[in-house]
Amino acid sequence: MLAAPVTHTALPLAPSERYDVVVDFAGLPPGSRVRLRNRLGAGRTRDVMAFRVARRAYDHSRIPEELCDDLPVWRRSQATAVREFAFRAGHTAQGRGWFVNGRLFDPARTDVRVRLGAVEVWRFTADVHHPVHLHQTRFRVLTRGGRAPLPHDAGLKDTVSLRPGETVEVITCFDGRRGRYLFHCHNAEHEDMGMMANLEIV
Repeated sequence: MLAAPVTHTALPLAPSERYDVVVDFAGLPPGSRVRLRNRLGAGRTRDVMAFRVARRAYDHSRIPEELCDDLPVWRRSQATAVREFAFRAGHTAQGRGWFVNGRLFDPARTDVRVRLGAVEVWRFTADVHHPVHLHQTRFRVLTRGGRAPLPHDAGLKDTVSLRPGETVEVITCFDGRRGRYLFHCHNAEHEDMGMMANLEIV
């Protein structure tokens, strides 16, 4: 969710990330075909969809200059805790597994307990690519690899894509509802092999 539109020429998209986009095909002649491809895919998972430019037409729509005027602003100085989470592969008695802070998912275990309304900074570190998704909260990216966030990190998110070896800091306020929720890697095979943890808001 953005306060104002952001122009991109490229937009990386990881599993569970969502963007509302307006694509401008005005520079392409009729008959052109534009393919949306999964650069990490192969075979049937590579080509996602195609757009065919059929004719020239005038677009009377316009993108508003302001999208949302009441996005929350959280400051690092408000944070009551800074937590670190390592998303890494490892070995178990049954073979390979995917861990959060060295632990496989246990549905009966509470991994993190936070107070309703608390502002916290969470620092995620990845061994390979991990799109980290938090349930029941949204966050802002503070830093990526110790530097400023990238353009596609703007706004409120519920998933952040971590590249191999990367550390990303996010800030959030747990202002939803009390209860138990998940946070996990959104690569399906990673979460299926244990890369999830339980968050309890009290």
